[in-house]
Amino acid sequence: MLILPFLLLPIANTVYMLIDLTRYDTIRQAAREALLRMEIEGGMTAEAYRDLEAYLSSKGIDLSKVHIDATPYPVPYGEEIAIRIAMDNVTRRFNITLGGIKRIDEHSQMVYGPITSVSKKYERQ
Repeated sequence: MLILPFLLLPIANTVYMLIDLTRYDTIRQAAREALLRMEIEGGMTAEAYRDLEAYLSSKGIDLSKVHIDATPYPVPYGEEIAIRIAMDNVTRRFNITLGGIKRIDEHSQMVYGPITSVSKKYERQ
């Protein structure tokens, strides 16, 4: 019975790592979709920004911890656009110490980007 917590330790760490990877994948996917939209629209519009926030909140991400840096609308055809999404994150792991099992919370920032592309919005004059 004394060994059971030590056997559960790798399982708990694996679950917390999977949660972190899922959050990162959500941020990555949101940034890629937003970049595609920015290419079409010629930068980050207010509507695209609201849609990006709605997507992140629908996936359970706290928007107060998210920082979005994007090239604002309008961007002429052929100019560079970029987006970067960062989120304040608490990485939780369990370690074995002399006093037993100890939970370690590490505050860090999960960042995806900046990823860049080229504006493909062309307006006839």
